[in-house]
Amino acid sequence: MLLSMEEFRAFHPKKPTYALFGWPLGHTMSPELHQQLFTVSGQDADYIGVAVPPADLPEAFQLAKDRLHGINCTIPHKKAVIPLLDEVDTAARDLHSVNTVAFVQGKSIGYNTDILGFAESLKRDGIALRGKKVLLLGYGGAASVMAYHCASQGAYLTITGRDLEKAAALQRQICDVLPGAHVSVFSRRHIPRDIQIVLNSTPVGMFPKEQSAPLHFLPHKTEYVFDAIYNPPVTSTMRLANPKKTKTRDGLYMLVMQAAHAQTIWSGVCFAPQSCETILRRTYGRMAVKRLHEKHGKQNIVLCGFMGSGKTTVGRKLARLTGLSFVDADQYLEAQEGKKISDIFAEHGEAYFRERETAYIRALSQREGIVLSLGGGAVLRPENVQAVRETGLLIHLDTPFYRIVKNLSYSNTRPLLDRPDKQAETRRLYNARKTIYHHAADVSVRSPKLSEVLEKVVKSI
Repeated sequence: MLLSMEEFRAFHPKKPTYALFGWPLGHTMSPELHQQLFTVSGQDADYIGVAVPPADLPEAFQLAKDRLHGINCTIPHKKAVIPLLDEVDTAARDLHSVNTVAFVQGKSIGYNTDILGFAESLKRDGIALRGKKVLLLGYGGAASVMAYHCASQGAYLTITGRDLEKAAALQRQICDVLPGAHVSVFSRRHIPRDIQIVLNSTPVGMFPKEQSAPLHFLPHKTEYVFDAIYNPPVTSTMRLANPKKTKTRDGLYMLVMQAAHAQTIWSGVCFAPQSCETILRRTYGRMAVKRLHEKHGKQNIVLCGFMGSGKTTVGRKLARLTGLSFVDADQYLEAQEGKKISDIFAEHGEAYFRERETAYIRALSQREGIVLSLGGGAVLRPENVQAVRETGLLIHLDTPFYRIVKNLSYSNTRPLLDRPDKQAETRRLYNARKTIYHHAADVSVRSPKLSEVLEKVVKSI
């Protein structure tokens, strides 16, 4: 629930309630994310967003202190809230930034859980900072969090950006609170060549301008790239990395973990790593639906690929992750016709089957909010491709041939493979169709591992 300041003045919660203060607030994932954390931990609580104009922050803060159990602050309130607090945690004070406020026995105490979320992201990827040469892009609020953590962990930090005076100001801030920290400032043209870790704290590359990039290339020794952006989940900075030698991480895990740490501060609840992983996957799913609508202008996700490529299995998992409904086009056809596809082939031939398939695909394409798994030969007809792409994003599961052969070895219901040499016929059809799949689809995703395919499909959207 998102409230205006006027609505917040009249708001009286019926259960423990927390809020996000920001201006402008726009779309935020925080209420949904915190609600998932409440559910996992068994808390009967609510979380709201409140659009608080800067001039109204003192009033909103007092209302929150009287009525709420805690708040989060985002731009532009992270610094402005500090004079209103009774106490400030050391890291938040050093950063001049508070994103979490707890109300305890009449006192308001400020913390910064962004730094905890950032630290958790590096820990998840096995990244140790001590002695590493780190490049930080940017000098704003997120940059100060990253810089403070890197310097405190013994990294050799280089800050760069368009405004070197602001970069130098961040350098002085970090060195003032962490004497002996190794922090330098360079222009982007003079970035040290031996950088090992690259951190992007800027909004450059965020949707809708996701083709923009703060760098044109990465230093050749880069081992790890972290980007605080999570929309898109694969950012322009991350795409610069060589996937064979450089790990990458977007900012969504940081978002999840800073929220989890905020709840630990508020209620003392600690979250098991597996619970946070589950919430992370679900949040990626929700983000995929958001991007499906806003970036692609589509309502459905459609999977195509060769028979045995995993479309039904991936489709079901994808539907659960995104909250969309799942429809298998072949199973839908069989239910409507009252016959198995093998029986339709035997009684009426392939031409009849393809006509019925086209009719049902056209009907299914008019639905909204579905994950649609197509039959292996559906995209052979241009009219089928045209129909599904009117409302859906068409994703090709480019499953390796050896995996397809293994999957098909368990099946005896593929009429097109009813030949003496089943594997040879499979290879012939696969070779004949693979180019068609690539040309028909909006996106192709390739991996032999089912878990990787699902992750790649979600992030490809």
